[in-house]
Parts: sequence; C-alpha cells; structure tokens
Amino acid sequence: MSFSKMVEILKKKEKNKIVFIECGAFYLAMGEDAIFLHEKFEFKCTCFLENVCKIGIPINSLEKYIRKLDDMHYAYVVYDFDKEESKLRIKYISKGKYHNIEEKSINCLTCKGTSKYKEDKYLEAVTKLLEENGYAVKG
Repeated sequence: MSFSKMVEILKKKEKNKIVFIECGAFYLAMGEDAIFLHEKFEFKCTCFLENVCKIGIPINSLEKYIRKLDDMHYAYVVYDFDKEESKLRIKYISKGKYHNIEEKSINCLTCKGTSKYKEDKYLEAVTKLLEENGYAVKG
C-alpha cells in the first residue's frame, strides 16, 4: 500500500478531523486539511498528488501548532508511523469543530506554474486569457 492510499483511508476514518501523519522529519497534512492550515497559518502548500496539496510541519514545531489548533477548538489526530514495525500510533487526538474547506488543492496551474504544462494547448489558451484579464500566472 502506498503512503497516499494510507492517507486516503485515514481521512475517511477521521473525516471530521485534521489528519497529520509522520513522514520522515515532518508531519504531513494533505488535501483540504493542507488548504485549511495554509489559510490559517500561511504554510507553503506543495503538490502531494496532482490536484492534492500537502503541507509539512517539522517534528520539532508540531506542538506549537497543536496548541494553536486547541486554542481555536479544531478537531485533529496526529499519527506517528513506525517504518520498522509498519505500525501507526495515535500521538495526539482532539475532538472539536471541523473546518469547512472542501478543496483538495489551491490550483495546480497556479501552484506549479504554466511551464509545467507548456506542451498543453488548452492550458496555454487559458493562461493567455487569464493574463489578458490581469491575472498573474506563474511561468
């Protein structure tokens, strides 16, 4: 099973919570959780999968943001992942309100820029239209 499939299953299980999963030196949040955290804390979003954003919180900064989520009364669950034992462990869990963001990405065209899609005539056309109407599009 891939990491993305594990995230998908955990998001379904914890549908009313922000889900963080340990991955290396970071705790990751994906999809609508990443967008919410980006808006609240100005985390930089990057692509996890096409049209699915992710944010990463360094392990040593996690507690700072958990306290902020507690202060705002948001629900979350934090999982530690033990690679050696292939086991997940709940590190923190909090019941509270859930954010109402449903988008899984900010916009891959805006995030990655148009140069990623330079061979796509359809995206070239929409890029030209947006630029003509005063929207900045990364190149």
